[in-house]
Amino acid sequence: MKLTLREVTGKDIDLLFQWANDPVTRQNAFHTEQIPYETHRVWFVKMLADRDVLKYILCSTTNAGEVQNIGQIRLSIEDGEALIDYSIDPEKRGQGFGARMVLMAEEKLRETRTDVNVCKGQVKLENIASAKVFEKCGYDMDEKEQYLEFIKRIRS
Repeated sequence: MKLTLREVTGKDIDLLFQWANDPVTRQNAFHTEQIPYETHRVWFVKMLADRDVLKYILCSTTNAGEVQNIGQIRLSIEDGEALIDYSIDPEKRGQGFGARMVLMAEEKLRETRTDVNVCKGQVKLENIASAKVFEKCGYDMDEKEQYLEFIKRIRS
């Protein structure tokens, strides 16, 4: 199985809507309410047009050439920092894809955005799975009042 990150395209709107409204994803999000489709559509169009938002889908390709979508990762860039937001397809969770996707996205950032030096993740206190992903990827943890913040320098 080969893993790749591909850029999100307009064709991914429904897939990302489905993943965003997954019950576990909503539970772990800072805003837990379900997202109406029209709200998602407006956000999606704006996100695609924003040069400071990098959005990828993690895909696996089998030896037979079958491609599966595994998860999504978004990097929102501001002042030399990339804030990471990611989620994994419900059927693919617990298989180590989160950490691999984060590390692959860091590599993309190093290749494409010389203005970004730091990656950050913000995780709800009860979201142990995401906290473990950032720890596994070598992020330093800073406990805030409402959440955990993970920081990693990707370039000196």
